[in-house]
Amino acid sequence: MHTVYSPPIPGTVAIHEQLHDGCKIRVIGNVTNGHHKNFAIELLSGPHVVLHVNFRFHHEHQVVMNSSSFGNWGPEVRHKNPLHHGNSFDLLIAVHAGHYHISVNGHHLADYHHRFPAASVQAIGLRGDMGVSQVIFEGFRFHQDWNRTHDFGHGGYHAYGTDQYQAPQFQQGHTYNAYWN
Repeated sequence: MHTVYSPPIPGTVAIHEQLHDGCKIRVIGNVTNGHHKNFAIELLSGPHVVLHVNFRFHHEHQVVMNSSSFGNWGPEVRHKNPLHHGNSFDLLIAVHAGHYHISVNGHHLADYHHRFPAASVQAIGLRGDMGVSQVIFEGFRFHQDWNRTHDFGHGGYHAYGTDQYQAPQFQQGHTYNAYWN
């Protein structure tokens, strides 16, 4: 198990090994009442959003899930938002061979079928009106030191979650780029 405490919001946390069946990512935090009126937890791979889980609170009280490749979004999947401003949450993303099993506070929210290879995921992105106390990674092999700098095959996710963010592009020949050729 590897735990990251109090990551910055907005920001990203690197995933140092490929996701595979049996991996789990837990995000423990609380909903804040800020100007965004939503928050998102995303699995990222270079310029792609492999899994977007967006908790919306303003006009619609839903959780919207989707994926994006080079900025092109697929069809949305919507579910009732179980959270309200001020609530604590424990979001679990469990990786299965064909889908992500997503639960909130121990209750099943959705199964989201893979649109892109889970093994291509490089980071978890956190943005919007939330505070996060822990991001916990379980079920990985942990053959590497997760506290060292990670080679994404691009410059990283600088300014993620801000208006200045520009999605990174993979370097030619990098192993992660093989998923997107």
